[in-house]
Amino acid sequence: MVSKNTHINEVNELLITMVQNKCINPPGTELKSILTIENHLKQRNIPCKIIESAPERGNLIAEIKGEGSSPSLMFGPSHVDVVPIGNESAWEVEPFSGIIKDEQIWGRGTLDMLFIVATQVQAFVRLHEEGFKPKGDLKLCIVADEEAGGIYGTEWLMKNEPDFMKVDYALSEAGGIPITPGKLLFGTGEKGAAWKRVSFKGTPTHGSMPYKSDNAVVKAAIAAEKLSKYTPPINLDYIKIMVNGLGLNRITRFMLSHRLLLPIVLRTAHRQNPVMARLLHALSRMTISPNIFHGGTKTNIVAGEAYLDVDIRTLPNQNDEYIEKQLRKAMGKLGEEAIIEQPPDQPGFFTSEGTASNPESEIVPFMCKAVSEVYPNVQFVPLVVAGATDLRYLREQGTQAYGFSLFDPDTPLNTMAKLPHGPNERVNLKTVEYSLMAYYNLAKEFLGQ
Repeated sequence: MVSKNTHINEVNELLITMVQNKCINPPGTELKSILTIENHLKQRNIPCKIIESAPERGNLIAEIKGEGSSPSLMFGPSHVDVVPIGNESAWEVEPFSGIIKDEQIWGRGTLDMLFIVATQVQAFVRLHEEGFKPKGDLKLCIVADEEAGGIYGTEWLMKNEPDFMKVDYALSEAGGIPITPGKLLFGTGEKGAAWKRVSFKGTPTHGSMPYKSDNAVVKAAIAAEKLSKYTPPINLDYIKIMVNGLGLNRITRFMLSHRLLLPIVLRTAHRQNPVMARLLHALSRMTISPNIFHGGTKTNIVAGEAYLDVDIRTLPNQNDEYIEKQLRKAMGKLGEEAIIEQPPDQPGFFTSEGTASNPESEIVPFMCKAVSEVYPNVQFVPLVVAGATDLRYLREQGTQAYGFSLFDPDTPLNTMAKLPHGPNERVNLKTVEYSLMAYYNLAKEFLGQ
């Protein structure tokens, strides 16, 4: 039997190779890492299938068939594409080196989410090599294109491999994150994503006489400020679920569960723990972030056109009609003349609605047990994550899908929150080892005879 240390070495090597494959999206070219995983599996005589969705873009699926009918479990969908690096001078190491430094593997994509890909693949390998006979099917699904909405990845598989993608439970990003001693966040749902273009018309005239002019840039600037300061209706449902899991004292629970007191809590939290404040804020409402501003044609011409591109994240059950209503309300009188529409396609553009799974489903106690074998006396805290993931596609068809892995409990939450999509992205070697053990333990316990 292959030793535990061998599996740890193999998972680290797989992770480093995927970092070095440099599958930046756009354009993707994820087939490089998909072929790396295929080779990793075939060297161990494990059948798998590559499904190409476009040139140089592909997905990989594999399966250990169950001896019964249910439940079925999927490792994934987990993505191998990564975002661009931004300013390379902000990095301490070459962003695609995959070097090990300070007991961490460095490089773009290590946290988002190549360490999960590598540990899920290796847990699948270990179970296969041990001759594991699950009650229900154990599926492995590694995909392309999550960073641009999943069109060539999970969405493509849902349309072209529907039988494989039909599964009772699925595990992907993001979860197993330490929030307080003995408490780990696990993703039970996610907010929706909607980008909107808010445009204004003006009357072009000579810029030398701007008094009382009808300036579209001024309108857009005022609208941006109003949108950034607006407070959409507060929904405490998802904060309450998280607060109950944290086991906070009665006074703190009361303050976090009261609409009038929540702003005070957020201001206090921001001074002490900015990441926690941003998380609580995002959990309590639709968020509006005007991030791109464009207008005018020439410096000496009063602007006849201007627009804002706005990133909007919605809670479950907040639809497009709700979004437009809130945007117009936020802008006041300007909202009456604003043109609100979907922006033209941009790299990474997609829309999605918020989704949520049952935080007390059949698999959750097994998740806790799998983690406790590595990290004793741990408790899970349900979280609706602010960003969108591929798990939304599975939830929409009825799958109970969760963000699940296991981070080194000594990893500071504030530090970890800055790394995905940022410079010096890296993952702790212990996080890789612990996640590998957690996936292996969970599949064996939940699907075992």
